[in-house]
Amino acid sequence: MVRNVLKRTAALVTAAVMTAGLCGCHERTLTDDDERTEISFSWWGNDDRNERTLNGLKGFTEETGVTVRPKYAEFSGFKSKMDTEIYSGTEADVVQLNYDWLYQYTQNGEEFYDLSTLEEIDLSTYPEMSLACGWANGKLQAIPYGFNALTFVYNKTLLDSYGLSIPETWDELFEAAAVLRRDGVYVLSLTDKFFWLTACAYLEQSTGHKVFDEDGKLALSSDDVRIMLAFSKKMLDEKVTELGSEYDRRDFSMLRMAGTVSWTSDPGYFETTAAELKMELAVGPYLTTKEFDSFGWYEKPTGLYAIRQDTEEPQAAGELVDYLINSADMAASLGMTKGVPVSRAAEEALEAHGMLEGVEYEANRMMMNEPRLMTMSPLMENSELIDIYADALNGVYYNKHITVPTAADRAWDKMIGVKL
Repeated sequence: MVRNVLKRTAALVTAAVMTAGLCGCHERTLTDDDERTEISFSWWGNDDRNERTLNGLKGFTEETGVTVRPKYAEFSGFKSKMDTEIYSGTEADVVQLNYDWLYQYTQNGEEFYDLSTLEEIDLSTYPEMSLACGWANGKLQAIPYGFNALTFVYNKTLLDSYGLSIPETWDELFEAAAVLRRDGVYVLSLTDKFFWLTACAYLEQSTGHKVFDEDGKLALSSDDVRIMLAFSKKMLDEKVTELGSEYDRRDFSMLRMAGTVSWTSDPGYFETTAAELKMELAVGPYLTTKEFDSFGWYEKPTGLYAIRQDTEEPQAAGELVDYLINSADMAASLGMTKGVPVSRAAEEALEAHGMLEGVEYEANRMMMNEPRLMTMSPLMENSELIDIYADALNGVYYNKHITVPTAADRAWDKMIGVKL
């Protein structure tokens, strides 16, 4: 499967050359043997993912004799704490990064260790171009675990009960909403970020205009933002979804939502819920206009591993990174809680354990076999842009005196002032 990453070589290379104290409440040491080498590792995750990671790290310590001091927390608030540690030089030896963070922290390729120089990391398990997203200024600053794209997940049983098919176009999505809203049921649930990304997709499909140019600069005009905002407002007005600020994934289990937007690596919660309800879950296609100038959908790494530049234990840190990406034991412990791994070794381990199945795997296969997906600019997930867009949408939705053109023009003025 990972061989399909190669088909997006050019886009990945373009992204690669772009200028580009964690929560201690769960911190603990896996061994009391002070004679052993000790390194620290920070990541984010829910309780299940954290426990799986901790179990895998025990195996690493047993195998190498290296003690790992883990530091982990939920994703919410993780970035601000990461900022503090990066700029104060107190980050862990090995860190998990979101895609956009990498280029914020290491535009010149100096913040993190050049992983290509560490013999402890076996990169032969990766298609070469799948590593392109981790290069900065000629140095391999980070290694991706897997890849992600926005995924549409539906309660097929619920849609069937209304005589509805899984939507394939935006028009079909609105048609489904017209049926479901009679009973107070929404078609989708979206976070603020997903409102922004779906609006970006719609803009590119309907106009051919790119949100970011080839140099990674914001390419939106005020007219573009008007189109995006009008589209998102239509989704609210016609009861396709609720505001991102009202997002609650539990609405899916309460049958208030017939579907949801998720990252490819994250539909596990909804699959569990559907099983408990004895309902069938299905992955829907990437929604498009009937005819489109640009596909509008993007892929990105699920997360990347990096090593701080001044770590005192580069070899031990390299061993840990290799274990995180290639170890069969770690892969089996994590399952697909972080998505399907890029590493052939890790993917083969999941296959051997019969773990390559279910809606998450189906979503991953759809992503990896979709040649029209483009590589996401790290800047597309910029939190300031997302917040500006969410504020504008909230304004036109709640304040009837604020028109879409007015809100869009104000938002655009703020967007072009964001330091990217």
